Amino acid sequence: MTDKFSVLMPIYYKETVSNLNQCLESLAVQTLPATEIIIVKDGLLPNELDQALLLWQKKLPLKIIGYEENKGLVYALNYGLQFCYYELVARMDSDDICMHDRFEKQVQYFCENQDIVLLSGFIGEFYDRPNDIVSIRRVPEGTFNIKKYLKKRNAFNHMAVMFKKSAVLAIGSYMGINGFEDYDLWIRLIQAGYQVDNLQEVLVYARIGNNMIERRRGITYAKKELQFLYIQKKRKFISNMDFLLLFFLKIPIRLIPSKILSLIYYIFLRRDIK
Repeated sequence: MTDKFSVLMPIYYKETVSNLNQCLESLAVQTLPATEIIIVKDGLLPNELDQALLLWQKKLPLKIIGYEENKGLVYALNYGLQFCYYELVARMDSDDICMHDRFEKQVQYFCENQDIVLLSGFIGEFYDRPNDIVSIRRVPEGTFNIKKYLKKRNAFNHMAVMFKKSAVLAIGSYMGINGFEDYDLWIRLIQAGYQVDNLQEVLVYARIGNNMIERRRGITYAKKELQFLYIQKKRKFISNMDFLLLFFLKIPIRLIPSKILSLIYYIFLRRDIK
């Protein structure tokens, strides 16, 4: 296994220059720098974002690609993946910040564990300042524990994921379940018999806020989650009983006010993995 790898990072017009600069700065100070960074412009960007990318292209191995119309995350990831030259691909969101040794630790783990095709880790969540962590999203380790956990919650932090491109392409890459495209991909990797894992430490500082909570509530999101659960039942990843239990546990929560959902999210959903 080589230490060369690609970073895959979509960006769209709502991103801010400040967030983008913080993100790319964290890539510039990595102890193991990315061999290439594929930036997918999901639609046209404001001039200030384009200018920021051009400036960073002088400091980082950015390969800027894209198209004029905003087509959503699933399309952007699949489009960008075909431009990733290397087997190892690290996912990155344009508003998050990597720990300085994230890539070194993940690549080393892949080199020492050849059977692993997907690896993530913890994320430290913050509002405005990355040194002011308000919560840590912990995820389980080991394929057995991860598979069990995936039946009720997403067992990977997508912005901290590194995967083997060949495995992802072999199962059809990302599919069009908006809001659940990553979750769905992890389940399909597990069902295909691949080995996966999570490092038990923070790899990425992830930006959160009211918008994140708001995106995870409402009738539209509830319908998408119900569709996702139905697909997993149809694939026999969850049983009929699991489906009913998850329906009554998850769907009503999506319809409650944002403030109450925020309390549930941080009191109950950010507890340590046992």
